[in-house]
Amino acid sequence: MKKWLKRISIGLLVVILLGGVGIVWYLSDTEKPTMQAQAAYDTATMQSDSIAAFLTEGTVGVIFYPGGKVEAPAYARLMKDLQANGINAFLVSMPVNLAVFDADKAQDVIKLNPQIDTWILVGHSLGGAMAFDEFSKHPTTYAGLVLLAAYPLSETDRDVLIIGATNDQVLDREKLDGFDVTWIEGGNHAQFGDYGDQAGDGVATITEAQQRQQVIALILNYLDQLN
Repeated sequence: MKKWLKRISIGLLVVILLGGVGIVWYLSDTEKPTMQAQAAYDTATMQSDSIAAFLTEGTVGVIFYPGGKVEAPAYARLMKDLQANGINAFLVSMPVNLAVFDADKAQDVIKLNPQIDTWILVGHSLGGAMAFDEFSKHPTTYAGLVLLAAYPLSETDRDVLIIGATNDQVLDREKLDGFDVTWIEGGNHAQFGDYGDQAGDGVATITEAQQRQQVIALILNYLDQLN
């Protein structure tokens, strides 16, 4: 009997250890920024270990939530483009690169930047879902929300800009049924960031820079309509 109990205990320990190894592997298998994206990230003003700020003299601020298991610097060139258009852009890093573990991270950004009077949330994929959660919980805090390859978690009467890409094979498009979506022809899921190819994604027929330029144009137009 004691022998069987010992074997069971050893078996459970092995299962626990293997499970732990699997979790560590899963969380460490992240999408990494390209060299160009990392170089852009290195120009940011770090307001904390997890908040990279691309500052201007304007009073409009965009807070960006990265996609699931995508390292934040992968979106730095998008932030730099917003900065070049007079928009303060804030790129937040999430615990283990999953926004679900810090969905209210935007509150930290807002506290650090009282000079900004208009806040917009932007999120990609899982980051978009968590941005919607934050947006819904604080309706008077944010003037708008932009979802990149993401869908609202519920119906909303707020003016939300949803941008999709026609060659995206990662996004569950059925989740967008009933919502107004602006589609980027030839774009894919990964090119909303700058981290190379993503498993399971479609092949883009436009470049990352072309997709990014269209995203910037749509966001700027959206901001103009909010004013």
